[in-house]
Amino acid sequence: MRLDAEYIGEDGAKHRPVMLHRAILGSFERFIGILIENYSGKLPLWLAPRQVVVASIVSDADDYVRQVVDALRAAGLRAEADTRNEKINYKVREHSVGKVPAILAIGMKEVEAGTVSLRRLDSQGSRTLSLEEVVAELSAEATPPDLR
Repeated sequence: MRLDAEYIGEDGAKHRPVMLHRAILGSFERFIGILIENYSGKLPLWLAPRQVVVASIVSDADDYVRQVVDALRAAGLRAEADTRNEKINYKVREHSVGKVPAILAIGMKEVEAGTVSLRRLDSQGSRTLSLEEVVAELSAEATPPDLR
């Protein structure tokens, strides 16, 4: 009505066009799409569906990997274990492509010391931390901003 648009129909007369609006996605889906586009898929830890992956370097470390995953889950983090018989570089690459914000690598050195090697998404290096330190750091970061 406001545009006062008209077109000439097949009968040669002027007609007012009617436009129908169709939303393919609902507002929630559009919002999620905007978030993913804004962060280029690299969601912050508190928002990521998979927050932490704990990957074993050798199969002898699998028990400690499960212990670390249990500690992370007890702190409220969404953690997964990756104990497949693959090279650690392959696992890190796969989880980095999957946009997992934090990857913990555990080998025999970490098992003996009771530590973990923390690698962040898009960082080249890793830091070695105690299990308590990494749980405290990641659980603090996983707290949504409105609850901090």
